[in-house]
Amino acid sequence: MHLPSPDHAVVAFEGIDALTFLQSQLTNDVAAMAIGGWQWQGYCSAKGRLQATFALARTGEAAFVAVVHQSVAAALVKRLTMFRLRAKLTIELSAKLTPTFHLAQPESAVAPLATLNLGQGRWVTIAPSDAVTAAVAKTDAADASAASFMQHWNLLGVEAMQPEITSATAEMFVPQMIHWDHVSPGGGVSFSKGCYPGQEIVARAHYRGAVKRHLEIQLLPASRSLSNGTEIELADGRAAEICNVANGGGEVAKALVVVAPPSPAA
Repeated sequence: MHLPSPDHAVVAFEGIDALTFLQSQLTNDVAAMAIGGWQWQGYCSAKGRLQATFALARTGEAAFVAVVHQSVAAALVKRLTMFRLRAKLTIELSAKLTPTFHLAQPESAVAPLATLNLGQGRWVTIAPSDAVTAAVAKTDAADASAASFMQHWNLLGVEAMQPEITSATAEMFVPQMIHWDHVSPGGGVSFSKGCYPGQEIVARAHYRGAVKRHLEIQLLPASRSLSNGTEIELADGRAAEICNVANGGGEVAKALVVVAPPSPAA
C-alpha cells in the first residue's frame, strides 16, 4: 500500500554551499551523509527548541531533499532563507517533487530520487510529481482512503517512537525531550559536529543531564479531545503534553507524550 502524503511537502536544497550551509543549521551531521543516504534532522530556535523535524536525503554532491510536515514547511523555508546570506544555494518548497509513503517495500513503478527505509514497515520515496500522479492514476481503489492510510501510518510512527514536530508543537521541546537524539534509525542529533542554532543549549542539556522531561508511549481514551500540543493529565497524575497522537480506529488512541517529572511531595 502506498500514498502520496497529503500532509507533507518536499523542501529542496541545491548549490555548491548546500552541504556547509545545512551543516551549520541542522542538528545532525550532514557532512557524514553519503550520496544516496538519509538522516533524521531537526531545526532549532536560538533557545534550542525544535521548530521542525524531518528526514533529509542527499541526492547529489550538492543536492539534498527533505520531507517536512506541511504545517511547518513554509516557515522552515522562510527561516533558513533568512540565514542564507551569501551562501550559494537555493532553498525552495518543490512543487516538482512528491513524497510517497509506503506500508510495504516500494516497487519500481516510479524511479525515485530517494528511498528512505524508516523501519517499522514504513518507507518514503521522493519522486517527480508528474510521474507520481501518473502512477497513482493506474492504481486500484485499495489505496483510495487517504485518511485511513495516514491513520495507520501515524500509528506505526507512534509505536516506533518516531516523533514529528508540527505547527502545534513548534518550539515546545528541546530535542532530548522527544528523544530526538535517540530516534531510530541513527538518531537525529550529533554532539560532535559543531555549531548550529540552539546547539549550546542542546549540548549543555546533554552533558549536564539537565532535561527532566521525557518521551513515552501512552494509551489514551479515544473519546477524549486529543491533538498535538494538548496538555493532559495521565492516569497516574503526571502532567504531559502530546507530541503526536494516532487512533487505530478503536476506543483507545496511542500517543507520544512528553512527561514532566512528578511534583515534589508537599
